[in-house]
Amino acid sequence: MYIKAIQPYIYKGLNFKNKAFDAWKELHLPTEKGSYPRFLHWLLFRYDIFQTIWYGEPRLVFVQPISLYFDVSTSVLTHEIIPFFWDCWPCFYDKVESWLKKHKVKTAIFTSSQEMTEIKRRLPSLNVIHCPEGIDSESYFSGDILVNRNVDVLEFGRSNKELINISQTSSNITWVNTANYSHRLCDNDFRKLLCEAKICICFPKSMTHPEIAEGVETLTQRYWECMLSRNIILGHAPKELIDIVGYNPVIEYDYTKDSAMQVQNILNNIDAYQYLVDKNRESALKYGDWKERIRIIYNKICLTQIR
Repeated sequence: MYIKAIQPYIYKGLNFKNKAFDAWKELHLPTEKGSYPRFLHWLLFRYDIFQTIWYGEPRLVFVQPISLYFDVSTSVLTHEIIPFFWDCWPCFYDKVESWLKKHKVKTAIFTSSQEMTEIKRRLPSLNVIHCPEGIDSESYFSGDILVNRNVDVLEFGRSNKELINISQTSSNITWVNTANYSHRLCDNDFRKLLCEAKICICFPKSMTHPEIAEGVETLTQRYWECMLSRNIILGHAPKELIDIVGYNPVIEYDYTKDSAMQVQNILNNIDAYQYLVDKNRESALKYGDWKERIRIIYNKICLTQIR
């Protein structure tokens, strides 16, 4: 089975979907540069303007529903499309279902098992594959042991203020929130900051933004980032993460206790968590790398195509 992966469009050097494409390429699987005519950018983002003329050899495309037509671009014209979906939240289900039907998609991949299950319910004949988010593990450092780190608590990405309330001005807790930075940290500086932190706050979007996730709890890259950097993860572990590594790598946030007290108890017994963070890094190296994820889905794609 000859399947080419289409390189995602990169805007100002950024596209997180490109890490999955890079892993495909590093495994010496065939690739193709995407076609994004500049004058069609606006139309492609908003409208499904291309009809499928014929279904040639399969093309793997990395997509988000919000930019689905743009991410697929002209590939849909002459090829059978195998879409790899990120962020297929419930508000996009109707759009995705309609698009899959229109282009007679046979196989689709989803980073969320719950989103995959819902699309399968709507389209029973569709071959669906679950592939949790991965990470480029070689880019992250193990850092020093916990007791030698100088940042007690690190928050980054989505806001957790509705879930956890610790005074960031407490003289007893060194707290860093990247949302308070006046500039965006470059990737290397962010990875170094992860290695300076003892505790990182991590909740799934189903808890930080329930109005968007609508009950969909899924594994995201932030958990792998913290595990590779040997942080104590405080928050909630998605079931998908527990299923992959075989245990809960997260210290579950206790809503019955004072937030600051729970953090302070962890900091007072920091040595006791070194074994856990060491184990977490080993698990992330074993299960989290995109190359491992791509090997799995490539084999699954080949099986579904043969059927």
